[in-house]
Amino acid sequence: MQALFPRVYFCLFLAIISCAQTTENTSPTLNNSALEALKAAIMDLDSDSVMRQGHLAISIKSVRSGQVILEQNARKAMVIASNLKLVTTLSALEILGEDFRFKTDLQYDGILENGVLNGNLYIRGGGDPTLGSDRVTNSLDLDALMALWVQKIQAAGIRRIKGDIISDDGIFNENVIPNGWTWGDIGNYYGASAFGLNINDNMYKIYLETGKQVGETTRIVRTDPVMKDIIFVNEVTTGPSGSGDQSYIYGVPYTYHRNIQGTVPVSRNPFVIRGSLPDPPLFTAQNLRDALVRKGVSLEGAATSTRILIHQQQYHPATPTRKPLYTHFSPPLSAIVEQTNLRSMNLYAEAMLKMMGVKELNKSTTWESTDAVKNLWMKKGMNITGFFMRDGSGLSRSNALLPDFLTNLLIFATKQSYFTPFYKSLPVAGVSGTMKGIGEGTVAAGNIRAKTGTLDRMTSYSGYFKTKSGELMAFTFIANDYAGKEKDFRRKAEKILVLLPTLP
Repeated sequence: MQALFPRVYFCLFLAIISCAQTTENTSPTLNNSALEALKAAIMDLDSDSVMRQGHLAISIKSVRSGQVILEQNARKAMVIASNLKLVTTLSALEILGEDFRFKTDLQYDGILENGVLNGNLYIRGGGDPTLGSDRVTNSLDLDALMALWVQKIQAAGIRRIKGDIISDDGIFNENVIPNGWTWGDIGNYYGASAFGLNINDNMYKIYLETGKQVGETTRIVRTDPVMKDIIFVNEVTTGPSGSGDQSYIYGVPYTYHRNIQGTVPVSRNPFVIRGSLPDPPLFTAQNLRDALVRKGVSLEGAATSTRILIHQQQYHPATPTRKPLYTHFSPPLSAIVEQTNLRSMNLYAEAMLKMMGVKELNKSTTWESTDAVKNLWMKKGMNITGFFMRDGSGLSRSNALLPDFLTNLLIFATKQSYFTPFYKSLPVAGVSGTMKGIGEGTVAAGNIRAKTGTLDRMTSYSGYFKTKSGELMAFTFIANDYAGKEKDFRRKAEKILVLLPTLP
């Protein structure tokens, strides 16, 4: 029992310091029982055994005045996980603009005469992460997109193509994996990298037939969409009912060998797991070629990509000038931001980051594009000390920032013309997205709008809430290196979150 005393005294010391700092920066009207209850809940969590080796950081400020309401470790660099998407989406709204649209061009070279194209058909990617996905309002799924493109090609009078169908994703760098991404992530759907030409969320589904008993092998029934040339080594076994998806797909971009390991729960129907497409540009060319053939267009060439041709020394940028055939536009950035934050779409965040690099620096690698974000906020007068950005999505554990910095960005956003779509992009407690299970049946439900972030032993919440008097507050809550299961920690953190709207 005596071993616990130093921890308790240390937590009391932190609480005294925090209270002193808060009182100094807080108006007398906020020195009330609701604020004291919030402080006590924070102290309880900080002194809990799950935080014995961990770190807890909190920053709460008034949006109207910028006044500190409560803070703890707010100027300590913390791993942020998916809440980095708030930085990425706000930066994209600033740099690209809420009406920005990604574009994809259908082009051709050679001579088109009497319905015969003596040349190649090109799909020139523009980094659109929504291409072939119907997640975002007014975007088309893969089949509808291919049907539209075939229609446009036929409308141009093309009945026969003697050349190849070539995907060109050169707008972004060929090295697509950001620094800090782990081997266990990049083969799975959430580890899908941003290519210059993306399709179908850069994702495919694997349907697994499970065994009837725990420990039995599983069998791959099919993939959706159909994956050509891919080889699966399936080592997934059947887990207990209700155990969830505990499987991982291992593999890297541009290669077609995939190892699948782990367990999936026993199921009467095929259980679905999702992987990242090995080569989205090539996959796009293959799908368009197949769609053209089905509609009676004669093709003599193959489906390929400029990357493959360059490696084979069969393609040079100085080829004859291409002619435009059709330009496909994405939904506006504001709509993409909505899905990025609501559904925590890593791919969308990574594509936005790279496009900012192209626009601001004429560079498209992830690590170079982060300079566009850092430069932006330095110019805005923000203190970026402790801000370490390695990707756009937060999947890398090398990302870190000060909670105070993120809260300040949230306050900055409220003064901008794009605040309404940004605010609406955040999940609502008890209602939507990753906040749906938080605060149900409490005053927090329908009140708190916040992005959530999760990595192994790391949880964060950042966003806004309204006090009892209707004043808008911005907050950041981050916990690093806690012990135990993430779902158990979330229950403890929820006790703090539900107290936020009780402030006067």
